Amino acid sequence: MVVAKTIAASLLLGLAVSSMACARSAPQVRTSLFGFSTEDQRILACLDLQDHLVDLFADEYVSREGVKLTAVERAAFRDGWAEQLAKRGTFDVFEQSCFGSLTTQRFDCGMSSHTTGAVEACMRLSER
Repeated sequence: MVVAKTIAASLLLGLAVSSMACARSAPQVRTSLFGFSTEDQRILACLDLQDHLVDLFADEYVSREGVKLTAVERAAFRDGWAEQLAKRGTFDVFEQSCFGSLTTQRFDCGMSSHTTGAVEACMRLSER
């Protein structure tokens, strides 16, 4: 479980850094909503994407470890993992980066992804 949390923390930080790199390379007005209708909608999209990532991490961990969990056990595992990541501040960098650079294209791509690597690739998409 410690290894999985370390992997999750590393990937979230990697996603945050890659998103920040994308934001730096494409000069955009800071007040832009990046395709979202409202600032609140964009913030909620970041939180939804964060939840999706935690689900993917949990799925990948359970699959890799060969653990059999009931739906209730799976939900408790996922929620406990998310709580520990939040307590350690793992989400802080991701949230800051996401709030500053998430576009509707990156959000749609990330939410339709089935692996953490695919979400990372989505966050590197440039807006053309």
